[in-house]
Amino acid sequence: MSVAMSEQKFMIRFCKAGIISITACYQKTMALLCGKHPNLYPWHFQWTAIRDLNRDLADVLPTLEGRVLDAGCGLQPYRFLLPSVTDYVGMDVVPGPFVDYLVKTGERFPFLDESLDAVLCTQVLEHVEDEVFFLDEIARVLKPGGRLVISIPFIYQVHGAPHDYRRLSEFGLRRLLPGYTVERVNHQGGIGTSLATLSLGWLHTQLDATTPTSLVKMLITPLLLPLQAVVNLLGVLLDCCDSTRAFYGNLLAVAVKNSDGSK
Repeated sequence: MSVAMSEQKFMIRFCKAGIISITACYQKTMALLCGKHPNLYPWHFQWTAIRDLNRDLADVLPTLEGRVLDAGCGLQPYRFLLPSVTDYVGMDVVPGPFVDYLVKTGERFPFLDESLDAVLCTQVLEHVEDEVFFLDEIARVLKPGGRLVISIPFIYQVHGAPHDYRRLSEFGLRRLLPGYTVERVNHQGGIGTSLATLSLGWLHTQLDATTPTSLVKMLITPLLLPLQAVVNLLGVLLDCCDSTRAFYGNLLAVAVKNSDGSK
């Protein structure tokens, strides 16, 4: 009995190791075929989710100068868009190779008052437990006249669970920025791309739910990629018919800290 159990445990470990290896190989292959964030190809299932965000960041970020903080930097995917900054620092609650300052949730930022020229915060605010404290810290470290570039989803699936706390409309985001003059708020996407993002996100979440369905997903990838390209294209075309400004998937705001401290 003990020999049989040992053989069974060995087979289980062997199968798990095989699945892990297959998954890693699949992910590397998909990165080659579909691109890596933020440079995704139109047949990637997340392409519609970041297409307009990438466009707007490419317009805004090159205008930033001086000392810039990337709050929630991750892998610093947008650093290449800031050629004029003198000092670019990354901060996050999760350690990583591009994290210059590691902080705990709810901890004060490790910067002096009014010491930064700009703060970049992309797709982070929805994961912050206390958004008021977080934004107060940004206001504290920004110089008067300093710029905040911030983005957050409005229509998007649950992600980063259990640390996914909110979605914001333009009106909700503006209410969180007292003490700033909001220069611009860009609505990103419309009904078409929102539907494309949600439907393809649902499909991948469903397929990734179990090991057997994940293996099925790998097998049907040659069918998935053209399907995703068609869904994404239809989403973009449908956006052209959407004049409601009510079904955007994401928001990007650029705000300037008031010099007189007024709210």
